[in-house]
Amino acid sequence: MAKSLQEHLVSTEGLARLAAHAHRLLVFQHTLETVLPEALRPHARVANFRLGKIFIHTSNSAVAAKVRQLGPRIATALTSSTAQVTEIGVSVQANPATQPKANDQRPVLPGNQQKQRLTLLAQNLPPESALKRAIERLIKVVTE
Repeated sequence: MAKSLQEHLVSTEGLARLAAHAHRLLVFQHTLETVLPEALRPHARVANFRLGKIFIHTSNSAVAAKVRQLGPRIATALTSSTAQVTEIGVSVQANPATQPKANDQRPVLPGNQQKQRLTLLAQNLPPESALKRAIERLIKVVTE
């Protein structure tokens, strides 16, 4: 009979420790989500646990500040779940998936009708008008 992935993970001592650690982190994450307000849950995640210190990554500094404020409550909840938590480390680790994407596309240029209206507007402005000079420069740029 074929072994499951879980059986393979716990069969070797090193992998068994790793699997146990990963399971503990999942339990911590679940507990953290029950303690945090709903608005903060998607923005905070348990990163690691070592020597009684739990490391929490947040998506921005505002969430990090709130998580630090809730530190004693979080520590109490996490301690009662699986292990003794003596310290909480919070750092900002922006999630690349939530980063705004760079807009590589060139903006849509005004069409003929918009160019005609800009030209008409520029013609109706006083000759010494700074707005007239700016519109004329704009027309020149979009027609090139």
